[in-house]
Amino acid sequence: MKDETLLFRIRFGLRIKELRIERNIDQSVLSALLNKDKQFISRYENEGANPRADIVQEIAIALKLKTVDELYDFNTINEDEVNEICSKAKKKEAKKRL
Repeated sequence: MKDETLLFRIRFGLRIKELRIERNIDQSVLSALLNKDKQFISRYENEGANPRADIVQEIAIALKLKTVDELYDFNTINEDEVNEICSKAKKKEAKKRL
């Protein structure tokens, strides 16, 4: 996977986490609103899972965002956290190849 793609996915997951915490919603509540299991949200927030367009829309609705674009506002994302998650993901991927 290209670094740009991985970085986007990680930032997107952290943005979901940020918005969820701002709204005092825990992972289990958000996952229930989306009719998904808790691991679904955890994967997005902690591993940078690949967002599908329909899921992005459902997340925006569940978080009561005015527009989907709010999910893509990465200005407040901690880049140190992004880099840490990226490093872990690359190590995990390297182990899979062995």
